[in-house]
Amino acid sequence: MRISHVPAPLLLAVEMPRSGADPIRQPPATSDDIEMNRPPPPRHRGGNAWLRKLIDCPSVAVIDADALSARIEVAGMRGTACQFEAGLCVGLLLDVEPSPQEPWLQDTTLSLAASPFSCDDALAWDGSSWVLWHRYDTGIEPRQLERLLAVQLGLARRITDSSRPTEGGPGSDIGRLI
Repeated sequence: MRISHVPAPLLLAVEMPRSGADPIRQPPATSDDIEMNRPPPPRHRGGNAWLRKLIDCPSVAVIDADALSARIEVAGMRGTACQFEAGLCVGLLLDVEPSPQEPWLQDTTLSLAASPFSCDDALAWDGSSWVLWHRYDTGIEPRQLERLLAVQLGLARRITDSSRPTEGGPGSDIGRLI
């Protein structure tokens, strides 16, 4: 075994001896393997029932949809919805700078990680904007979805507001630190 050190950033490269003349190869995939790994077609997941649930929510406007995803607006905030086996995922586009200040990003991600109520939430960069994602259970009823979308919308607005610098003069930080 040969170990070499690479200066910055401290990396350790290890070269392991081969155990035999030929490396281990993956066996060729059979048609059964391919079928096992392929997700079921949409008809097995309830067809477009997820889309019907979104349409039945008064605050949701479906702008464009196909079998797998939909562009939506929730109370005027643009977003995306996708149905997966684990549930309906709704992402709301946040009106945040593409490169927010690092403290904002740290505070936001740590707040989401620290809250037991946000275990189905995620903050993601989609290449052009920040998106707040939430996963809803597959069997959720439209009325409950409407209520929980209002919670997600409130969280998205709070995150958006927290990304903006506060206006004010001296003393504007009073009451912010506890």
